[in-house]
Amino acid sequence: MKSRILKTVLAVLLTAAMCLGLTQCGQEDTPENDGGEDVGKTEETGKDETGKQEETGKTDDVSTPLPEPVNASIYVPYVTDDEDFIRGTDVSSLLVVLNSGARFKDWEGNSLGESVEENGAGFMRLLAEAGCNWVRLRVWNDPYDENGHGYGGGNNDLASAVTMGKWATDAGMRVLIDFHYSDFWADPSRQLVPKAWVGMDIDTKAKALGDFTTDCLNTLLDAGVDVGMVQVGNETTVGICGETEWPNMLKLYNAGCDAVHAAGDILTCVHMEAPQSADFDSIAQHLTDGGVKFDVFATSYYPQWHGTKENMAAKLKGIAEKFGVKVMVAETRAPYTAEDGDGSNSNAPADYAVSPQGQALEYAEVAKAVHDIGPAGIGLFYWENAWIPVRNISQLTGTERDAAIEENRRIWDECGSGWASSYAQNYDPNAANGGYGGPDMNNKAMFDFDGKPLESLNVFKYMMTGTTGYKDHLVHVPVAIVNLTVGDALELPATVDAGHLSGKPETAAVHWEDTSFVNMNEPGYWEIKGWIDDGDGEKVWTVAYLTIERPPLPSLLDNGGFEKGNESYTVENWPGDGINNLSSNAGNVHAGSWCLHFWKNAAFENAVTSTKITLEPGTYTFFLYGQGGDMGEHRTYIFVRTPDGELTQDFELNGYLNWQQPEITFTLTEQAEVTLGVSVSAGAGAWGAFDDWSLCIAE
Repeated sequence: MKSRILKTVLAVLLTAAMCLGLTQCGQEDTPENDGGEDVGKTEETGKDETGKQEETGKTDDVSTPLPEPVNASIYVPYVTDDEDFIRGTDVSSLLVVLNSGARFKDWEGNSLGESVEENGAGFMRLLAEAGCNWVRLRVWNDPYDENGHGYGGGNNDLASAVTMGKWATDAGMRVLIDFHYSDFWADPSRQLVPKAWVGMDIDTKAKALGDFTTDCLNTLLDAGVDVGMVQVGNETTVGICGETEWPNMLKLYNAGCDAVHAAGDILTCVHMEAPQSADFDSIAQHLTDGGVKFDVFATSYYPQWHGTKENMAAKLKGIAEKFGVKVMVAETRAPYTAEDGDGSNSNAPADYAVSPQGQALEYAEVAKAVHDIGPAGIGLFYWENAWIPVRNISQLTGTERDAAIEENRRIWDECGSGWASSYAQNYDPNAANGGYGGPDMNNKAMFDFDGKPLESLNVFKYMMTGTTGYKDHLVHVPVAIVNLTVGDALELPATVDAGHLSGKPETAAVHWEDTSFVNMNEPGYWEIKGWIDDGDGEKVWTVAYLTIERPPLPSLLDNGGFEKGNESYTVENWPGDGINNLSSNAGNVHAGSWCLHFWKNAAFENAVTSTKITLEPGTYTFFLYGQGGDMGEHRTYIFVRTPDGELTQDFELNGYLNWQQPEITFTLTEQAEVTLGVSVSAGAGAWGAFDDWSLCIAE
């Protein structure tokens, strides 16, 4: 499909642009470094070959010397030597990981301590030595059921924040407290009210939220935790604590921010997400008009979902300039391997090379995007770099592996070290898509499956100097977009065009993992892991996005791909971009440049219909393509309206680029007018797109 080919082309162009950017900042456009040369600088001047001072975003004074780069095995660009710039990480899972029996190690592989207290304190010291200066800790109100069983995901109550906060403070780091104002995960797909606040009117709830914030902060401060910032809500783009209308939301934001400011000299932070689509300016305007005294406006930024770094930074810069607040990235992350360390089937999006190098580069480049905003850009946090497996199963096989996975499941449930425990179901049935289990994070930590630090952990200090002495690395391996039709033989590309730090291209052979699970006899979507040998015997992982579609048939619709805009469709009060040219974010488009897009920060129900179509007697099939997610309580279906009534076909939207292909086949016995359409009812934060409607004479 054109859009997917375009996505691959864009990935290659991104690699080229990145490499050109490195050259502009002093990267020599030469063959790969063999480990002894500094490919990041020309001699020791900090200037490129033209004599121009590197564009660090720190100063326009060309006389300001740059720090001396350090010798390292990975490339990290210089970002800033400002000690106050936040180089943070969220470690909310640390305590339950330790309580589950896992232990962290030092660089030589020695345990940081056998007891939970010793290992946790040693872990924080290791973080600080690696250059991390802030940690982020989430706090849930009451993440336990009536029998005291934890909901999982860290069981992050106040007591755990006190324990980990003291370890961090003793190691010399500051602490950001992330109040979700829920008993479990709060994010765009859920903002559930704590059990104790259910049924409260808004004024009573606002008082409860303010009192809870005050009590928690007093406890943390009395324990000696150096709380420097507080998030009033987590990813609250679509609502907070069960409220989705601005008058009520503002009462909660005000109660939280006022409580934080009353507790001491602590920054207040509001946290959003979806910079690629959310209207940050409108959100900040609502907050400002409502009198909310927020100091920091933050966003989550995950490259595989949230668009370009440039767009994210531009949105944050606009907020900083218009509203006079600080801005930052509250969450980002990248995988270092595609392997599964604990049986939780961890995924590995391949926006950067899936390796410690790619992981470090992702963090540093996001940091640079935030820093280059100017003084208002105060830093960023990696999300959960300590969530390692309870027990490493990656080298096990057969019954031994199965038994180890079952033991992991038991411990996740008992200790709360998985994404969600079975006990969470009564509070949030959707917490783990109806199930429970592992964290799906172990391949995105900055520690290997046995708790030994990866070289990417040092990105916190390397970004303050830059590095030299590294070998040329594969830094970008574009995903393979493969489109086949039902009945085709499964063929995956033997090579992909990979990119190096030096700018040297490489046509690299890909070794694809097992594909026996793919069913080529019906439409579907599959993700297949593959890897490339980096030349030193290490695997650099990638992925093939495989779509199997029905054989192409001639369509009777003139504007099925929306390339003529709204022509032939009725669109009223449709949420999001509606029928629009989204070629700048081609992942929304199945083919061409236009699609029918939706997104809304509140629950909604709506439909788009075609104009009436006159058809002769015969049998016809109507189908379209749809992708989306974060649907909440929902129903999505296509329909055909004929003189005999309405036919419908429900379908599920299951993620980005996972194009669903619902269809309806119907028969007319005489000439008739029919109307085609799609209907969506969904919860707050739902997003997606429909494209390429087709009406064909059935075979």
